Amino acid sequence: MSSEKPFQIAVSDDKIDFLRRKLELCIFPDEFKDAGSDYGVPLASMRRLVEYWKTGFDWRAQEAAINAELPQFTRDIKVDGFGTLNIHYVHQKSKAVDAIPLLRAQPRNKTLVMFLWQDSEMRRHQD
Repeated sequence: MSSEKPFQIAVSDDKIDFLRRKLELCIFPDEFKDAGSDYGVPLASMRRLVEYWKTGFDWRAQEAAINAELPQFTRDIKVDGFGTLNIHYVHQKSKAVDAIPLLRAQPRNKTLVMFLWQDSEMRRHQD
């Protein structure tokens, strides 16, 4: 088993440019009158989100903030029946001397950022 290796998020400019080109090509459907969210995300909300990703979201600033705040690592783990898997994780030690260690596994349909938001919301409500 390999030892942990430091990791930082570093998305290539090519991939970010490709995403922007895809967003520029986005074709929006018509929307049923007064549909609200009965049939999914309202069209106006989706248009705002796409526009934000095209012109307002600063990926480099988010990337830098995540990399500065979170001690990230990768490690190869051998899993019977699956071979060697490379996992990405955050190893952040508690500031509390008597803290209980916590391992938080990330489900496939959630993101690291979603966990961070939930944690920050929980801490905000504990104060």
